[in-house]
Amino acid sequence: MQPDLLSQLNDIQTPDPIGWWPLAWGWYLVLILLLTASFILFKLIKTKFEQSKAKKQALRELTAMDKTLTPLQQVTVINNILKRVVLAYAPRQDVANLTGSQWAEWLNSQGTKGHTIDSDLLTLAYKATCDEAHSERYQQQARALD
Repeated sequence: MQPDLLSQLNDIQTPDPIGWWPLAWGWYLVLILLLTASFILFKLIKTKFEQSKAKKQALRELTAMDKTLTPLQQVTVINNILKRVVLAYAPRQDVANLTGSQWAEWLNSQGTKGHTIDSDLLTLAYKATCDEAHSERYQQQARALD
């Protein structure tokens, strides 16, 4: 009689499942890249939010500006509002000392194409007199800057 071959077989041994830990070095690299990208995205969103907040506040101030002010006072207030908003967009050392035509060139170079402020309007804040038409035109151009 033949020996029973099936009874001589042992059970099949399966290997242990492959674990997640420790992670391969590529996963650490992916994790570092994701964290870096998240940090950069957070900073960009925060900066954009702060800039839009400054812009909205400036537009509110322009709208709420006291109409009883003289045209020269209105121009001075508009100029101060523009300076404060610009400080939210650019470093202080780049814009704090700009006046007159340099201030106009800087504003027009940084603003949206098609929206410019006439350099003669920006110098109104430094003159002794100003008429209401110039003040109104300056306010309209200041609102149009993005």
